[in-house]
Amino acid sequence: MDVSALLRGFSKALYSNWLVYKPDNLLVDCGEGAATTLGNNGYAIERVLLTHGHLDHIAGLPSLIWSRAAGMGDNNKPLQIFHPRGDDYVADMRAYLQKTRARLPFELTWTALDAGDEISLIGGERHARRTEAFATQHIPAKLTLGYKILETRRRLKPEFADLAQEKLRELAQSGADLSENYDAILVAFGGDGIALNPDDVRGAEILIHEATILDAGERKHQLHATLDEAVKCARDANVKTLLLNHVSGRYRAAEVKDAARQSAARHNVDFPIWCLLRDRLQNMVPARNQAENQAEHDAKILCEA
Repeated sequence: MDVSALLRGFSKALYSNWLVYKPDNLLVDCGEGAATTLGNNGYAIERVLLTHGHLDHIAGLPSLIWSRAAGMGDNNKPLQIFHPRGDDYVADMRAYLQKTRARLPFELTWTALDAGDEISLIGGERHARRTEAFATQHIPAKLTLGYKILETRRRLKPEFADLAQEKLRELAQSGADLSENYDAILVAFGGDGIALNPDDVRGAEILIHEATILDAGERKHQLHATLDEAVKCARDANVKTLLLNHVSGRYRAAEVKDAARQSAARHNVDFPIWCLLRDRLQNMVPARNQAENQAEHDAKILCEA
């Protein structure tokens, strides 16, 4: 899966973090520089999902809001901002924005969320998409959130999974209901914090998990995950693709790639591992079948040479 077709953003721990999920015009967090980078694409944003109120995740809100109000795009388009309930930092930012720009040409709404709350996106009963918030662990005694994009899909009921096609055809012709709805996690945004609970993101097509530090000995008092913990969570959750973000600026790309490859081998994973390192989406570890195909291709070239 090419995650760059679905996502764009910037991520550097302590400085700025934001991600756009293109299919639903969602902006997850709004760190410094988001509006500058997005330019006119900022008018497409319909919802901002804040994971928590640390400055590297909300400092870009004034520029986003003011540029939408004063620019040449659709400055009447409403904007919804969702945030963890009881986050004082978000409340302070909201008060600042209201004081400095009380009147806007578009409707701006702020909605507090608890874990388990949902936001409707598109569609009817079938293929309906929605966002569901889930709790993370990052700021002591405060609610911090991750977000899942869910899509309603159909699948064969488990009790019919082992039947032959001929038998399934007979049952279908007799009027038996062979399928059921289920919620597929298209992408899960983990936000900041220690390793996620695999049950919260199980089966995600893309899991975005922070990997602030490469060595657990560097964690100190901070509630951040290591790269290895992120890979282990992804393995335990049986995800299809892992995207690492929120990597500390003290690491070079080569160090992150080496750590990702070592962790993938240690945990025997076969999914691809990407990383949003600053403004670049990089494929650090290809899927196992991709790596095997590449190795066979390289070996064939060597033999022919």
